[in-house]
Order: sequence, then C-alpha cells, then structure tokens
Amino acid sequence: MEIGVWFGILLSAVLAFLLGEFYGQPLHWYLFIVIVVIGFFIQTVILILKVKDEGS
Repeated sequence: MEIGVWFGILLSAVLAFLLGEFYGQPLHWYLFIVIVVIGFFIQTVILILKVKDEGS
C-alpha cells in the first residue's frame, strides 16, 4: 500500500473524531481503532477487486 493511502485513512479517522467532538457525540478510544481497521479492510477489498479486474 502506498503512503498516501495510510495517510488518507488516518486523516479520515481523525476528522471523524473532530467532527464528533464538534457535535458533542460520545467518543471512545476503541472507536478510532475501529474506524482505522474498517478503512484498511475497505482498501484491501478495493485492491483485491483491482487485481481480479486486471487479470481478466
């Protein structure tokens, strides 16, 4: 994975937390980890689909 992908996933998790804090939502430390893990999972699925598409 490229460094831009890592940066984008972490930046989106931080922005989600900042937006939640702005609107007064309850935030817990494990939610940040869940957001990051889901971001990497989605990126992995995208990479797998690209490889399958290029193979055909």
